[in-house]
Amino acid sequence: MNIEIKNILASWESSLTRYGKIDNWNFSENLSLLGRYLRANKDENKIIHYLIKYIRDTVITKDFNTENVLNAIHKVMKLEEENTKSTSICFLVKRNKGRVVLNGQEVRFKSETQKLFTEKLKFKNGELLRNFDIETESCSDSRKVRRIVEKRMSQAYHKMNRHEEGYKTTNNERYWMKRATAFQLHNIGQKEKARNVTRGLSTHWKKQYDPLTHEIVFKKKMAYRNEAAALKAIEEWKRKYPKQRREMAAYQCSDCGKWHIGHKANLLAHPMLNAMIPHLQECC
Repeated sequence: MNIEIKNILASWESSLTRYGKIDNWNFSENLSLLGRYLRANKDENKIIHYLIKYIRDTVITKDFNTENVLNAIHKVMKLEEENTKSTSICFLVKRNKGRVVLNGQEVRFKSETQKLFTEKLKFKNGELLRNFDIETESCSDSRKVRRIVEKRMSQAYHKMNRHEEGYKTTNNERYWMKRATAFQLHNIGQKEKARNVTRGLSTHWKKQYDPLTHEIVFKKKMAYRNEAAALKAIEEWKRKYPKQRREMAAYQCSDCGKWHIGHKANLLAHPMLNAMIPHLQECC
């Protein structure tokens, strides 16, 4: 059930409760909206469909029973809340080897990621938000973008969890909102049309496929504050991928000034190149 139908039913509920009648303001337009909704959503929940049809057909009659209409509106709202809650629960969790576990943020916030990727910045000549890299842009612009993303993700998190019993904004909820914001800030910042472009060695970027734009792009690498944090990340990577043979290295980025990790280039250890080094030194 879309937000327009919910607003109509909520306003009728308020009018009937306060004044015992429905306000004539936009009454005909609201009836038309209900009619279009019923025609377009015949395959949805049959009980909700029947109740909305009953409400529409009853309120156009003279001297209708106010209590019956109110009861029908309450039932619709309750059923819709239960549907929304069950849908959000299915979306938030998955089964892994028989255990129910939480879906990753990539799945939970997929729709928000798509919205952010199409949003344009007003203060950067219409630049797409997905192409803004907070690590390399100016501090003032980065703060603005951080605030935009923080607002979008806090709203999305609240919308996703407000139907939970006992939900309120606590420190725990603020923590998860910050996690959601950090996730999206890591997502944005990419260079597009990179299919035939070489990124070079020890750079700020990694080349990968973007499922949202369906293109090969340069995505910014995970940044670490110092060398120690980058080396720790390498150790964690080795534990996670013990079968990987290529050696990892930490390096300081010339673009953002922070540290990244990456594979050491195999070419540098190639025996033919090693044999050529003395001759190159003599030429120089």
